[in-house]
Amino acid sequence: MNLQQLKTFVLIAELGSLSKVSDRIRIAQPALSRQMRLLQEEVGVPLLARHRRGLQLTEAGEEMLKRLSGVVRQLDQAFEDVRTLSGAARGRVAFGIVPTASYVLAGQLACQVAAKFPGISLRIVEAYSVHLIEWLQRGEIDVAIMYGSDADFHLKTEPLLLDELVLVGPPHSDLRRGVPVTVAALSALPLVLPSRPNGLRLIVEGAAAKAKVKLAVRFEADSFRVLNDLVEKGLGYTVLPLSAISREREARRLKFAPLIQPKVTRQLVLGLPSDGVASRATKTVIALAREEIQELTRCGAWPARLLFTL
Repeated sequence: MNLQQLKTFVLIAELGSLSKVSDRIRIAQPALSRQMRLLQEEVGVPLLARHRRGLQLTEAGEEMLKRLSGVVRQLDQAFEDVRTLSGAARGRVAFGIVPTASYVLAGQLACQVAAKFPGISLRIVEAYSVHLIEWLQRGEIDVAIMYGSDADFHLKTEPLLLDELVLVGPPHSDLRRGVPVTVAALSALPLVLPSRPNGLRLIVEGAAAKAKVKLAVRFEADSFRVLNDLVEKGLGYTVLPLSAISREREARRLKFAPLIQPKVTRQLVLGLPSDGVASRATKTVIALAREEIQELTRCGAWPARLLFTL
């Protein structure tokens, strides 16, 4: 078994075809077939099975891929780090971000990486915290920004921001920035919220439980952009961080009011795999992300309380 065999297996699993892999890495199909035959002989069970549209993973192959994909990425990055010790950081970085934070940060971060570190290939992975945690643990992404307290995760974490959540309503509503709404008052409103176990939904329900009221959820949507659209169409109200409605607010397509009794907040943390060593490229992107977050909060583009110092 060698690294090339493992990399080829991961690529076949991704593309599902020897011919596609052959075109991608410029190795003849018979040589690829031989690599996979030797790998399967050493593992002792079939990892791939043919079907009419190409190759698919067996149950053993699926398990192998779960364990390998992150390891292969880390090895590739380790080699890249060693090769470029005397120069600027290079390599691939998979950066996971929860959607509402991605809305504010992803574009700005990508611009900074492109301008300052052209040797870094940045992949933004937008997903909810539950998925980001799993992918971090498997080594499929290098770093993530997620909801939750830094004490909630079995990962390396550090606090980033404390975001205040607000009540968001349609343009014809009477919500006003200077007139707070109690959490208890949410029980009288038709709500549009993410489904469970979305972190935002759990935060809102937790606040309602403290206020001893039940919520009337009229629609569920697992995309905050869809939430905004449904609210704008007058189908209900939602609860989001203020930064997630900045463009709609400027265009007067949505209104908002602060929430009180209790005040509703969420913490964002930066997470890294607990048993991994961050590559130079990953450390570089993290440093840029911290700088960008600090600037976004300073200029008011991200209305939140900073929980770290540079």
